[in-house]
Order: sequence, then structure tokens, then C-alpha cells
Amino acid sequence: MSHPICIGAGSFAEIYVINGGRVAYKQIRSSDGAALRSEYDALRAVYRRCNTDSFFGIPRPLAFNDPAHDSTGYSMSSPSPPSSQRRRPARPVVAEEELLIFHSATYAMDRIHALPPNARARLRALYIPPTSTIEAGPVICRLYFGKTLGTRISRFYNTLNFPLDEGRYNTLVSIFPELPSATEVAQGIAEMLARLHYRASIDARDVEFILGGDGGAGFTFFVIDFNQVRYWPKTLERIDELVSAFFANDPYYPRPRPSDPLYVAFKEAYLAECTDDVADIGQAFIAAIEAEQVGRDVRSATSSSTPPP
Repeated sequence: MSHPICIGAGSFAEIYVINGGRVAYKQIRSSDGAALRSEYDALRAVYRRCNTDSFFGIPRPLAFNDPAHDSTGYSMSSPSPPSSQRRRPARPVVAEEELLIFHSATYAMDRIHALPPNARARLRALYIPPTSTIEAGPVICRLYFGKTLGTRISRFYNTLNFPLDEGRYNTLVSIFPELPSATEVAQGIAEMLARLHYRASIDARDVEFILGGDGGAGFTFFVIDFNQVRYWPKTLERIDELVSAFFANDPYYPRPRPSDPLYVAFKEAYLAECTDDVADIGQAFIAAIEAEQVGRDVRSATSSSTPPP
């Protein structure tokens, strides 16, 4: 069997592919296989409850193995959920032998491909210094619709997780008009956030909304990284937990200011995803993040106007 090739790494785990296939393997850096198993189980639950026909895809969990547990370490996920309008093909099968080549706990999932080569080249020309030794541009992009980055070329960049704010994304749409509008993407983010809250009963802490490729000339949208999500019981008394997770996350969500058209689209899509039994909770969440944003804006204005001691 071919050796796995690392295509991404973080403090928690590394991502590998084998033979350039459509399966990715997430291997934990430590010996804490239980932590990765917890994420795998969370991903299985989220995929079953939230993925079907959503704007943002969720990587399908395929199989898990922890070599520290010979008899119970391997397990395979159940088939893909039914869908009358499936946007993604049926899942591949991962044999136990494919996971045995990893020395610590690992799970297999759908691979998120790099952006199309022409998109990577255009982003490199726009935002990465021409003196950079990086030949290709960004691999995937984080959709930071709650932050303004501007068009300035910076010498500090990460091609594995390149940030796109609304302005940069709109520039990309002008080059590749087949991409959905920023408004549609914001609505898709809101749709998925509401599903995570009310279908999966989790706070969505530290999840990431990204733009990738399809292995060819097309684009894909995914939500990833569920290793920090926490159970949330869908009660008004614990709305503060959702608010905390919303603002603790990287700035994927438009800032909750009613004067921002992108946020208005986000808000409407979030509330539209709330069924009657959770509509009051959804409204309470929206009111709470808007109130928190007002407080943050006031504190920021006060701080910036205070003369130095």
C-alpha cells in the first residue's frame, strides 16, 4: 500500500491522503485516542441529522481505528442518510487494513479537495507577495464574513487556511461567476448553524466554514472540525452558551448588526430554519447576539476614544 501524504496539520491532528484518493484520514497527534473517538462520534451524529441537502456539506465519517485497542478499535459508519435531492454521491468504503498503517487513533472521512488551480493562481496574484516562494495559491479558504480584511497584500499568510472576507469573496465571484453570491453563502452558514443548534443539539463551538474544490474545476462548501463542540439542551435558560460559542469562534458569521445587509440575510435564514417548536429559542438567540454586539461596539468606541494615561 502507498504511504500516506500529509496535506494539513494542526495542534490536535494531521490530515493525510493515500494515492490522491477521495478519502482523507485524520490522525491524532497524541495518544489520547478517546478524544478523537469523541470527535468521530460527534461527526457521525451531526452528519446524520444535519447534512442532507444542506448548502454546506459535512465530511462523511467513514471509519475509525485506534490501534491501542486491538479488539474494539475499528468501526465503520452506517450508510449515507436518504435524500430525495442528493447533492453528493454515496460514501466510499474504507477497509480496516487502510487504517492499520497509522500508528495512532485515526478516522477516515470525505476528502475536501484543494481549490481549482486557476482559482488558486488568481488568489495568489491578488493577495500573496510576488516575491513569495509559494508557487501555488491558497489550498482552501476560510469564509470570514464577520471580519474586514481588505485587499492589501500581506507577507503573513497561510495557504492551507486562507481567509476570505466578504470583499475578497465578491472579488472571487467576479472572476468565477459560477460561485454563489456572498448573500447565499451567508444564508448557507446560518442554515447550518441552526441545524447544529436544533437538530444536533450542539453549540457549534469552533466549527469552521470553508471553501474548497471538487477535485476538478468546481468549488465546494463544507463545515468542518467538531472536536470542541458541546452538547446544548435547546432551552431558553441556556441561550448564553450559544452566544458564547458564536463570539468565541473565528469570524465566520456576519457581525449581528441589523444595519448590515449580509447579517440581515443571515438572520432571516437562521430563523427560517427554526421549526415551530424552537422558534422562540431562535428568536431569543438572535436577540441575544444583537444585544451582545451592541455592548461590544460601545466598549470598543469607549476604549478607542479614551486618551492614554
